[in-house]
Amino acid sequence: MISPALVALSVFALSAAAVEIQSLNSAFFNAGIQGCISVANNTDGSPVVIHDCNTEAPANQDWKLSFFTRQPAGPQPITIFGNKCIDVTNGVNADGTKLQIWTCVPGSTNQQFISLNDFTLQWAGTNKCIDLSDGKITDGNQLQIWTCDSKNSNQGWIYFLLTDALRTKHGCS
Repeated sequence: MISPALVALSVFALSAAAVEIQSLNSAFFNAGIQGCISVANNTDGSPVVIHDCNTEAPANQDWKLSFFTRQPAGPQPITIFGNKCIDVTNGVNADGTKLQIWTCVPGSTNQQFISLNDFTLQWAGTNKCIDLSDGKITDGNQLQIWTCDSKNSNQGWIYFLLTDALRTKHGCS
């Protein structure tokens, strides 16, 4: 069981650190697996997907985050491979818009996110959060943005320094 205090302590310790981002969706727990935010390669336009944690090249789940503290911080990019960022495809502010990686562009609004205290990752300047599409835990399910709802387990994410990957909130309490 993961307590809010442990999560707060883990999140407080991060500063431009490599992390694994894991889903907190209970479907993963029920299936006996852990789902992490991942990408297949470092090519612009590669989809940001869910994938079983630690079953592929660690670099594909090695996200760099610099904005996680005990309190919400200003917008920041979520990076991988040194120069790629999670990117909202074409900057479309609509439920269901898929996420991809793209070469980081300083200040690009498509690449700015905020970590909120309810375990969501909100696209800065919008009411959209990173979302596990249709709650499907299948490897390769492309993540999307969706209207933020702290009670939606498809939008809960927790960060781990130990394995350098990004997991969803299903199954952890």
